[in-house]
Amino acid sequence: MPTPAPLIIATSIVPDRDIELHRATIESWRAAGCQVISVNGPSEAGRLRAIYPELIVVTVPATAERFAKKPVPYVHDLLKALRSACAAYEVPLAQCTVGIVNADIYFRNVPELSATLRREAKGSLILGPRVDVDASTSFTAFLPTGAETYSVGYDYFFMSGELLDDFADSPFCMGMPFWDYWMPLAALLQGRPLKSLNSPVALHVTHDTRWDDSIYLFFHSLVAYVIELCRKTTKRDETAEARQFDLMFDVISHLYGGVFARGTDPAPGTSAPDPAGIAALADFYDRFQQVAVHHIKSRATTLTIAEPPATEPR
Repeated sequence: MPTPAPLIIATSIVPDRDIELHRATIESWRAAGCQVISVNGPSEAGRLRAIYPELIVVTVPATAERFAKKPVPYVHDLLKALRSACAAYEVPLAQCTVGIVNADIYFRNVPELSATLRREAKGSLILGPRVDVDASTSFTAFLPTGAETYSVGYDYFFMSGELLDDFADSPFCMGMPFWDYWMPLAALLQGRPLKSLNSPVALHVTHDTRWDDSIYLFFHSLVAYVIELCRKTTKRDETAEARQFDLMFDVISHLYGGVFARGTDPAPGTSAPDPAGIAALADFYDRFQQVAVHHIKSRATTLTIAEPPATEPR
């Protein structure tokens, strides 16, 4: 029987925190047939290897600590680690299935999960919303009802290896916002199909989320990335559709440039931006996020995985 193509996950586990939870999530990924890699900066890698001796830990020299206030790795470094892991199998990159998964996501024991990921990821980006539970003790006890509520954003992605080239270096990093919108928008704007896995395979213990002002840096990065990617496609040809696109691109980039300047440049005679300008920029970001969420969801094909038959009581 031929060996299945590689299925590799990259994540970033924080050492000395939620150890039992992470042991459970790592084991759930391995049970799904995945090789697991954790990508960490030098300050965390050694401690992580001591706590999880069987885990493959890739050390990266640079993290986003300067502006994220914690040593979180860049998403592009996780993608590069996945490329290196695929190379070790000596098979064409397109035959590898790779994924990025948040460290606190638990995969339920759904028999068809790995086969579905391998099959549906070919040439596509699979988007993974999660289902929240109250505690990690609910992981193995969870029983789907068909009425689950899924997260607005995404906690994991899978793709075939050739899509790794679609994602440029960027400020987006694990543990900080909007990388989960950046990845599907980057793939979509380059012509890749999106597929949303709307089955309760990924569980997450609910917790409070707190962001500081660095959220605006990631908002700006997301908008600027989309604008730059669209800029590369302007003046493609002289069809009516291309001219319409060029006009809307010019309008949106001009509007954002003005709103961004008002919200970040010092007001006349002061050292700080005008409060009304800051409010307008925040409103622009909120509306952009709403559009991005709708755009991603409306263009993603829905995938589902059948649940295993219920065990008959004895």
